[in-house]
Amino acid sequence: MVEFEDLFHEPQTLPPNCSHDHHIPILLNSKSINVRSYRYPFVQKYEIERIVKEMLSNGIIRANNSPFASPILLVKKKDGNWRFYLNCRVLNKITIKDKFPILIIDELHEAEVFFKLDLRVGYHQIRMAEEDIHKTAFRTHQGHYEFKVMPFGLTNGPSTFQSLMNDIFQPFLRKMVLVFFDDILIYSKSLKKHEEYLRLALSIIRQHQLFIKKSKCEFGQMELEYLGHIISGKGVSADPKKVQGMLDWPKQTNLKALRGFIGLVRYYRKFVKGYGLISKPLTELLNKNGFK
Repeated sequence: MVEFEDLFHEPQTLPPNCSHDHHIPILLNSKSINVRSYRYPFVQKYEIERIVKEMLSNGIIRANNSPFASPILLVKKKDGNWRFYLNCRVLNKITIKDKFPILIIDELHEAEVFFKLDLRVGYHQIRMAEEDIHKTAFRTHQGHYEFKVMPFGLTNGPSTFQSLMNDIFQPFLRKMVLVFFDDILIYSKSLKKHEEYLRLALSIIRQHQLFIKKSKCEFGQMELEYLGHIISGKGVSADPKKVQGMLDWPKQTNLKALRGFIGLVRYYRKFVKGYGLISKPLTELLNKNGFK
């Protein structure tokens, strides 16, 4: 790991331009989007100031006077820190949508040893196309800024990121690696192969000037959690914690709660024989005037 220690540092420069720079194609004759900022409590204002100052220092954002402006949101992460989102709901409405296939976890053949890599603030490791930077503008109580890298919240952001990851790992997909956005799963049949594959994966990541968050990585595991599944040499199974969450889910008293529950259980439909028939009474409640 010492050989690749540089990959676990905070990036000090902008990512390189590449064929996967993010574009924001908008519908013809669309007007500039300019949405008023929200009112933030004092604690969040302090965090906004700190994050903006840090992003300015890293060159991720710059001051601007664009006619575009989207409000920002702070969302708590699992580790207690804040994630800085653009609320691009209005911008996304006029953005021409991209379509890209997203990973579905299948059985992993001849897999006994696993390691998981997590990229550091993955979206910020992709540059914005220069001609679309002004569309990422946002306003705070201190000023008006725009992103030079891809921010969180854009409708086509996941497709761009998945396309990049699929491209750089293309020769090894479903042979030794699965990629879901910034979560990279490497699997092998033995510890000897594990070391070989790990070195190869880290070399690819270095070649493309990406960075990894060490605290979220797992190495040499015989079993681990990946995308709500438990993966081991025995195959892929549902995460017991998620199953318990479904069992403990409160009674749905409105459509929003029902959609949330159905969305969760549908993710595990391949583990439930006859899922369509079992869930039919619930899905029928989604029909117009069908909820009771």
